[in-house]
Amino acid sequence: MQKILYENFIKSLGDEVLEVPAPKPPEVGQVRLYLMTPPEYILITEKVHEDLFKIVPLTSYVQLAITNKYPPTIRWRGFLLVPLPFEVYAEKTLLEKHSEAVFKVSEGLEKIAEYVKTVRIRGIGKWREKFIEKNIERWKDINLSSIVASVIRAEEGKTIVIRFRAPVSEDRETKLAARSQGAFRGSNWIGVLEEGRLYMYLSEDLVGRRIRISYRGEVLYEGPASLRFVVEDVPETVTDLEEGLNVQVLGDRS
Repeated sequence: MQKILYENFIKSLGDEVLEVPAPKPPEVGQVRLYLMTPPEYILITEKVHEDLFKIVPLTSYVQLAITNKYPPTIRWRGFLLVPLPFEVYAEKTLLEKHSEAVFKVSEGLEKIAEYVKTVRIRGIGKWREKFIEKNIERWKDINLSSIVASVIRAEEGKTIVIRFRAPVSEDRETKLAARSQGAFRGSNWIGVLEEGRLYMYLSEDLVGRRIRISYRGEVLYEGPASLRFVVEDVPETVTDLEEGLNVQVLGDRS
């Protein structure tokens, strides 16, 4: 039965994420429907600061979500939802843009938060482990992009803006749907791409050192490193940022 449920879940997955026509602000305690494919319920458990929240994804696949403990339940209009055993950082703008408020939980937040932090997700059975791992994978880009965007926004004065001037050859262009946003991890940087802007976050040990940022050999920037860079005008056809965008250390701090 668990295998069948897992296979049905995998078949339902898609890449499309829809936008909400009338966004409403997120609040702690809200259960929202995040419009990925398929849509998934989430519970907002904490407001980290004005633009960043902690959420816990919810699922109706109760049999696959059981860990070493039976998860707490949320019931609403005939729906039975249980929390998945991990937290996700979600930026306010993403929640407003891609999720809609459904109802609000008035009690049990502490119990759910405690469950998520203390449960064991190993040794719980092959299909349950695979289900949880797949869900973690589904939310990792939102988690990473929200953290990066939050840090960048907090330190906007220390951000260096550069432009993507490198040519993109046809063999690197995608014939699939253009990827206009997403999280990326290079050899010594992480970043999030949002509508042609790549927000880069470098390793702290590079700050102040002389570096060169290049894409496939084309130099985009050379000079002292900051913690954050914004690369503007990134073409939607670029699909190899993690491999092609390189940060090279040229020298020590002056």
